[in-house]
Amino acid sequence: MLFTRALSFAFPPHAAPDLAVENEVYLLYMLQPFFGVLGARLVLRERRRPYFWLLALLASGGVYLIVFAPDPGAPFSSLQHGQAEAALLIIGAVVLWASGTVLGRYLLYDVSFVTTTAMRFALALPVLLLLTLFDTGIAGLGHYSAAQIPSFLGIALIPGLLAMLIYYRALSRTPASLATFAELGYPCALFLVFSLPPPVGLGAPLHVAAILGAIALVIAVTALNALKGRDVVRTEPTQTRLAAQGSAIR
Repeated sequence: MLFTRALSFAFPPHAAPDLAVENEVYLLYMLQPFFGVLGARLVLRERRRPYFWLLALLASGGVYLIVFAPDPGAPFSSLQHGQAEAALLIIGAVVLWASGTVLGRYLLYDVSFVTTTAMRFALALPVLLLLTLFDTGIAGLGHYSAAQIPSFLGIALIPGLLAMLIYYRALSRTPASLATFAELGYPCALFLVFSLPPPVGLGAPLHVAAILGAIALVIAVTALNALKGRDVVRTEPTQTRLAAQGSAIR
């Protein structure tokens, strides 16, 4: 919601798009993995070796080239024309997204990925319903019809439930500080899909910079995954509690 609200400043109703704000939003979005690494260090005690940061910068640089392929220098030249409220909203969004990755990994130490997915859906749906009612009132539900139910179910079950199951299955075996960089694959896939012809994509031009950025991102994340067993040093919360209990008994 925060991300969508921030992006709405770039596309105000009945006005031309504000590309400066759009660039600001996408640039600040790229801070998400760094908040994720910080959270993993503080909550999960994950510590990374120096070469992790080289690959992390390569991944971030790759996504930057994908998102800003038409004009890589545009975000920095347009920052002075950005919106402070949009910046605060997007920073809030990336902090919450990063926290979701870290707390999800923490939960997966003791709970299965299926249970984690079920809890996320069970807790989120009532909250979303309340937010919808608060935003638009009961009249907002009148915009939908029974004929749309199959479409909503398809969206909820396939890119929703199934995607979340796959995500938490992978997160259960992946350090949070690595997972947060792997999640940069979302904007990568999004912008590459945009280049596909309609009706799948938008037929947007695919720039050389975007191709190079995608290659850099894949190389960086693949290397991070290959090195994850040797790179991360962590004390799992469950193991820490058990060790403390054992020491107390002795």
